[in-house]
Amino acid sequence: MTTTPRTADLPEGPAPSSLVEGTQALTALAPIKPGRREQLQQVLAGVGKRIAAGGPTPLDDIGTVHFARWVILPDYGEDGGLLFATNYDGSFDDYIRDFAEQASDSFEAIYSNCVGWPEGGATDLEAFMAFIRAHELVADVYYRAYPTATVREVKSGLQLRQQFRSMLEQASL
Repeated sequence: MTTTPRTADLPEGPAPSSLVEGTQALTALAPIKPGRREQLQQVLAGVGKRIAAGGPTPLDDIGTVHFARWVILPDYGEDGGLLFATNYDGSFDDYIRDFAEQASDSFEAIYSNCVGWPEGGATDLEAFMAFIRAHELVADVYYRAYPTATVREVKSGLQLRQQFRSMLEQASL
């Protein structure tokens, strides 16, 4: 079986997944602490319910998240692994800082179930960044349909389309 190296296994320098501009990708895989998979599943179920209810979430507050997904991989290691895949605007440092400032409680609830989670959690920014980098998987391929479109631009475009449709509907009355 071929595996993709983690960032921690690669030579020092800029993160290999960092692109010069536009939407960035991040994939991280962390082992789950022994006996904590069920608790993690409950936490993720609660996050999923909040998202499904359509109410605001910390991901909305951050404002640069195009996509985020957590998946429990039951066959990874002894107790499974937690896969996090996301696409976002801006730099890795800014993205992780936004999570630390606006969603640290959510990250604590999720990642406290994973091996190596720093004692200070997401509020210890350097340790939080190091944890993510240590578990990052480098993408072999990363496709971006709209590589430079930000979340704000996408939302503005959708609002403009809705307003335009409303104007057309009103004009046809």
